[in-house]
Amino acid sequence: MEILLILIAVLALLSFILKCSFFPRWGAIAASLALAASAWAAIPWLTRQEASAYSSWVTDPDHMLDAAVCIVLEAAIMTAFCFSRPSGRFRPLRFYPGLLAFPAAVWILSRVLFSSPGMNFNRFAWVAALAVLFIALGGSRLMAKLVPEEDIRLEGLFLINLFLLLSSVAATGAITF
Repeated sequence: MEILLILIAVLALLSFILKCSFFPRWGAIAASLALAASAWAAIPWLTRQEASAYSSWVTDPDHMLDAAVCIVLEAAIMTAFCFSRPSGRFRPLRFYPGLLAFPAAVWILSRVLFSSPGMNFNRFAWVAALAVLFIALGGSRLMAKLVPEEDIRLEGLFLINLFLLLSSVAATGAITF
């Protein structure tokens, strides 16, 4: 189950990075800064939680079904963007970076935080925020440089969201049955 959750979190972050590669430079900077700021702001909240709270949340079928609904909505929005991008319809979807990356980044940081006891929480918050900023902004710019064709990036975004959807169905089925 843990591997499926890691896969879901990584796919959500990859979807965010790939979607930001379609943004203009200022849009990618703004989305990456928002992701880094949310990671920085979540660290004090994470330090007040117990490690067992996360494992109980992940094993609760109601919470997993709620998360699966959010993942399905996110995948539907990203798929609509993939199909509407060449025609130019649904213009507001151009500036939607993908909100699923925010809880995915916080969840990954919680795993890092609870696997390393005795660290300075304030320093960890700043290092984590800078790492998230560097990975998100650098990854989106690198993706745009490595794959300059928008059609191929759109196909990649579609496939990532398809795998995200399938892995969330598998995770939900593993919990509820």
